[in-house]
Amino acid sequence: MLINIMIIVGLGALFIGIGWYLSGTVETADEYILGTGRLGVAFGSASLLAFWITGNTTLAAPESAYTMGILGAVGYGLVGGMGVILFAMLARRIHEVIPHGRTVGDFYRARYDDKNYYLFLVLLMVYVFGLLMTQGIGGGVILEEIFEIPYTLAVVLTFSIVILYTMAGGFRSVAGVAFFQILLILIAVAVIVPYVFFKVGPSNIYEGVLANHPDKLDLLAPAGLLFLTAGTVMGIGEVFMDNTFWQRGYAIRRDRVTPAFIISGIGWIFVPTAVGTLAFIALAEGLEPAHINQVAPMVARQVAGPLAGYMFLVVVWSALLSTAAGSLNALTSLVLNDLIPRYKPKATQVELKRYGMWMTVIFGAIALLLTLPRFLTMLEMLIFLAVINGAFIFPIVFGLFWKRMNTNAAFTAAVVATIVGYYVYYTVGSLQGLVASGWISFLVSIAYSWLQPADFDWEILRHVNIDTTTPGGAK
Repeated sequence: MLINIMIIVGLGALFIGIGWYLSGTVETADEYILGTGRLGVAFGSASLLAFWITGNTTLAAPESAYTMGILGAVGYGLVGGMGVILFAMLARRIHEVIPHGRTVGDFYRARYDDKNYYLFLVLLMVYVFGLLMTQGIGGGVILEEIFEIPYTLAVVLTFSIVILYTMAGGFRSVAGVAFFQILLILIAVAVIVPYVFFKVGPSNIYEGVLANHPDKLDLLAPAGLLFLTAGTVMGIGEVFMDNTFWQRGYAIRRDRVTPAFIISGIGWIFVPTAVGTLAFIALAEGLEPAHINQVAPMVARQVAGPLAGYMFLVVVWSALLSTAAGSLNALTSLVLNDLIPRYKPKATQVELKRYGMWMTVIFGAIALLLTLPRFLTMLEMLIFLAVINGAFIFPIVFGLFWKRMNTNAAFTAAVVATIVGYYVYYTVGSLQGLVASGWISFLVSIAYSWLQPADFDWEILRHVNIDTTTPGGAK
């Protein structure tokens, strides 16, 4: 175990070193939030892929395939990828109507009123901490399964490394390290999954699943179809609400933002779909994981041997770190841009950057402590959080494209959708709660704004952040 810990520390030290090296050019809070330059298609797509190929992608995707069969495998890939592709249109509109924004909070504060703004911030923080917890759970599971490192120690190692390199240079460090991480992830996925799949043999896998679990091949399975429906809300809601995507939307040049998001969305679809196929090997061979999140690493290690297990560790752990770092930086940037200037209006850019570094440590430590109990699987946590995501899809979309969208309609839609969504979640079913949240948000937003239409002036958004030198300021 000591040798395994040293391997993890060594890989983590590489990421920390890259992050601190890149932080040398970051001197202000603006640079800490959005980096020091505009990203093109290559670096923009790499940054998006590194964030969106999460521990959920490599662990929860096989979990959904293991529990829901072929619809779970294909569905997981499609819903997340479509969310990113659809955000391409959203990102172009964001550049158009709020060109000087930095975070999703800039939009929500200027488009709606204070009650909407603070409700959104509170629920967004709940979502981000939940997402950080899923990555911590994944880090603990993968290191425990493959490297036999105790779960608690694995979580501490994972978060410590993320905190250290994220704190150094903010977005600049996160995006720079992500470029190296995505190379490791894509190379390993391209090697491990085909090797394991063809070693067992496609025909053997199909016959084994058909003999042991024929229901997993049913393309009309009610549970799988429900997952596809609910997953659409989950994937779109996560992307549209997550400040990480808004940050990258602003960081990528306007003329490159649409192709960057489309390429990332299409590229992402193949990763969970490919990794999800490992679950069918477990079903065919009768392999049962000790923990449902351990399906993919268990198959990689038992079928292809220890080397494949270690390589899979590189895939999953790099994905975990990149997503955790992106989420942590997005949360810090949101507070640094939206809240700190309200209470420290005279703070300099250098002082704000220092606040950002301390907040990174504090938020990371809180996420670490919340992850230790290990009370939900990664997929269960994602579905639980997606009820919140679904409630905000239409206040965001209509707020960007429809000037009639009423401020009170946005607030009512978010509150009612969240309450009804969680009521259905606990009384009927988790996926049904997610669908209910999305539909309620849509219906309330449309009906309320149709009955009491607003006449929003888009110039309000275009003037955000142009008359101030401090993050979060607006005209």
